[in-house]
Amino acid sequence: MKQKEFAELTQMSLSSLKSYETGRREFTLEKFKEIKSQLGYSFCDSPHPLRLMIDYLRITFKEVRHVKEFIQTYLYVDFKEFTSQETSMMTYNHLYKRGDIWLFDYFDKEIRENYQVTLQLSGQGCRQMELILEREGITWQDFLAKILYERGDMKVTRIDLTLDELYRGKSAEADHFHLSDMINKVYKKYVTFDRLKVWNHIGGGNLNATSSEEERQGISLYFGSRKSNMFFNFYEKRYEFAQKEGISVEEALEIFGVWNRYEIRLSQAKAQLLVEYFVDGQDLGNLARGLINQEMMVYEGIGKYGAYLPDKKWQAMFGSAEPLKLTVKPEPYSIDRTVRWLLYQVSNSLAYVEEADKIMNTEYLKMIQNTGKPTEKMEHELKFLKENYQLMTTT
Repeated sequence: MKQKEFAELTQMSLSSLKSYETGRREFTLEKFKEIKSQLGYSFCDSPHPLRLMIDYLRITFKEVRHVKEFIQTYLYVDFKEFTSQETSMMTYNHLYKRGDIWLFDYFDKEIRENYQVTLQLSGQGCRQMELILEREGITWQDFLAKILYERGDMKVTRIDLTLDELYRGKSAEADHFHLSDMINKVYKKYVTFDRLKVWNHIGGGNLNATSSEEERQGISLYFGSRKSNMFFNFYEKRYEFAQKEGISVEEALEIFGVWNRYEIRLSQAKAQLLVEYFVDGQDLGNLARGLINQEMMVYEGIGKYGAYLPDKKWQAMFGSAEPLKLTVKPEPYSIDRTVRWLLYQVSNSLAYVEEADKIMNTEYLKMIQNTGKPTEKMEHELKFLKENYQLMTTT
């Protein structure tokens, strides 16, 4: 668009636009949001019609020599609650099970000299884990933070997030996003993608004109490759509930209250990065919506001067989240992460030792400080920090 056209669409004077572009006027975040709102994008932080769940989690630990202690410390349940059995899944030969909370290891770990274990929580496993966490008075964020800060051998290899579009009632069904519209929009190029290269869809039903709505299978859309580290699956969850329970779609909506489900599957480095963002304090719902916003944008059509018009229903669900790009890149060991671990796990103990020193007139705290020595890796990273910090201060 020309400047005059853009100014008209955003309800701004041409002189103001030129002032912002040349830097004569300060371009604030508030002004940025105002302009994008005029173009149809949403920045509303009010409650949106999406409910987030962690629906699958798989974490591998390289060095767990005492499984009993690991289960009681990190899974918050008694070791006796797990059953033991042989398995051939994921290259392991042994499995501990507590319902759908599974922990894989090797029964001959000493002979193999392989002490790796993998924790797997299916959808039901995540719900069972949530009951345990609720009993302990902790959140998913607390659970993952403890593991991340205390276990240097921990790697998240997969995490699935689901965003349920909550049903708003029969009178508001037209306000819901319809996946059949998404198919049409993809073909019309009203859906733009960042890095996703492939998509697919399935769905169907009875062609008999007298058949009921309940005989539809529901539409499922797939974006990205299942072999990649990020994969989206959007589907009409209301039909799945109806078929599973043998009830009508209308009853399924009233009972379960879910219209569509938007699933995000992350694996390997992307899964690890998302958990680190979450543990660092970011809202998991915003992270999930930001991932979708980064990879795809949905429009209603093309308006004046060829401008794309954002889909209002899509914006109501995903518009308020900033796009999130999980960039995998080599980074130096972070001093911030070490400090966070000390604050999270050690600070209370150090405060206790300090007070005990005052009472007993001892110097245990000083002894602890003098005993520690940076490892070879830490020395390497300290050199990196020193060189870069000096470079930043000189520039």
